[in-house]
Amino acid sequence: MSRRSVRRDGAQNEMYVTLKDDVQLFESYKDVFMAALMYGYTNERRKKIKNGPEILLGIFSSQDIQFMKMIMYLEKEYELFSTEDEAESADMNFENFEIIEEYAAGGLEGLYHELQNHLSDSESAQNAYLDLMMKYENQDFSTEDLINELPLK
Repeated sequence: MSRRSVRRDGAQNEMYVTLKDDVQLFESYKDVFMAALMYGYTNERRKKIKNGPEILLGIFSSQDIQFMKMIMYLEKEYELFSTEDEAESADMNFENFEIIEEYAAGGLEGLYHELQNHLSDSESAQNAYLDLMMKYENQDFSTEDLINELPLK
């Protein structure tokens, strides 16, 4: 049976609560998870996770799912990569989300560390997060870099 959820690291609950509830930087735990996943993957930060709460896959957008599939494909965890819109939530045909969970856990630690000195209030946290996003936006990035990572058939 296919998995219908991804796990969050149970040891990181306080970070999730701080970013979502305390400083209201994200609207949902899914949003925290995706930001952490992106940060973790782009910074090559992975961490083994401890059992914790789950986020149902049906909550993720098709773009979120495609991003997860791309990471799993690049890490050789998902063989049947497709960019076409499919009824993913109804019949997931990939089961190993461990790499996604590890990148999200490693990314959350890095992201939280980047924002830690600005978590005293919402406005400060939002400004620090925007500054961090601008830092990444200003980096040179080429889709050729991503294409070069794809395994040859």
